[in-house]
Amino acid sequence: MAQIIPAILATKEEDYRRDIGRIERSLLFKEGWVHIDLMDNLFVQNKSIKPSAIANNHTALYKEAHLMVSHPLEWIDDLISAGFKRIIFHLEAQDVVINVINQIKNQGLEVGLAIKNDTSLEKLQPFLEKLDVVLLMGVVPGFQGQKFIPETINRIKEVVNLRSQGNYNFKIGVDGAAKDDNIKGIVEAGADFVAVGSFLLKGDIDENLEALWEAING
Repeated sequence: MAQIIPAILATKEEDYRRDIGRIERSLLFKEGWVHIDLMDNLFVQNKSIKPSAIANNHTALYKEAHLMVSHPLEWIDDLISAGFKRIIFHLEAQDVVINVINQIKNQGLEVGLAIKNDTSLEKLQPFLEKLDVVLLMGVVPGFQGQKFIPETINRIKEVVNLRSQGNYNFKIGVDGAAKDDNIKGIVEAGADFVAVGSFLLKGDIDENLEALWEAING
């Protein structure tokens, strides 16, 4: 069964506090993960709150960081201090990928690699045995509310094949523009979890989540 993980993209601490509070009050998200987008205004043209602002607002949910930043190594210590359990950074970042993976692993955290839609999946190959997560982008990273890139479905299937061929154990996640009219295809293609932001957080979270599950099972 695939997992739906609520995603927060906040540029102000009060927005983060509002969204994490709404998720926690949901009857359907009492435990599990929350996906938090973090940006530096360099890797993408948007800037988020800092890990310190997240640390100020405690949550019982397991926190997963999605680093859309040029230098993920500079963020790791602050993310650990803020209580993150999993750090996902971009294959296209400027730091040496294996160094970032090892630094995160050495701290006892789960590690994931995110990959943009226009980056060849072959570039993941050297790192797959070390990963807990491969995160495929369904949009151009950095902003919520975009349209889903259809090619993502084929890329999910390709990563499923890579995992099977190499007998790897990583989970496959999809982030960006997931909603009730495309989530069934995402899950059927082989995604283990789907990070859902704007569709879930606009309006009633429980009703929106129910709509997603109805779409998946319909």
